[in-house]
Amino acid sequence: MAKKDRHFRSRNFDFAAPFYDLSMWFAGLFFGGELRFREAIIKEAAPLKGMAALEIFSGTATVSLMAAKEGASVTALDISKGMLRVAGEKARKQKISIERVRGDSVSLPFHDGTFDRVFASFGLHEIPVPMAAATIKESQRVLKKGGRLVILDFHRASGMAGFLQNLLFLFVEGKEARAWTSTDIQGLLRKTGFRGFNRTFLLKGALQLISVYKH
Repeated sequence: MAKKDRHFRSRNFDFAAPFYDLSMWFAGLFFGGELRFREAIIKEAAPLKGMAALEIFSGTATVSLMAAKEGASVTALDISKGMLRVAGEKARKQKISIERVRGDSVSLPFHDGTFDRVFASFGLHEIPVPMAAATIKESQRVLKKGGRLVILDFHRASGMAGFLQNLLFLFVEGKEARAWTSTDIQGLLRKTGFRGFNRTFLLKGALQLISVYKH
């Protein structure tokens, strides 16, 4: 994805930011509730108290705020100024302190070994696989040794779940989502230097929750 294309997507997300949480809540009605998937990320990343955590593709920082409530020191990173603005409003309303950083996932503006946890939820499928690979490599770089990367994203489903997923990809998601679900994610993570691959399938195999650690 060219830089100008990423900026175009950023402007689209800026426009959608005020309605993002409502749209996610509405979509979650069809999948048993959005928050239960976010809660699965937090559970997989535990313990979080005293940990330095980074959420990439943070959007309005729902996961960041949940992690902060668990005692983590959290940075929410997104390419969209609009999303980060809404994230700040949510943090103020909830009286929770998080750091917000505008940045690109393929070139994280942090030193090596800064974080104990990195979260990536519903973002990797939105970018081309080479960019997803670069993002995973950057996540590995900014993690401390033994630090954990937790991913929640699409997995290729079958049966009725696969049919509904194909409809979603046809009308909402793009070709990047199809490419993501056809990628050997375990091999990519191992090649990047992650170990301890643990995967749980959710929503009848339409989603995958992955946890790995930096060796």
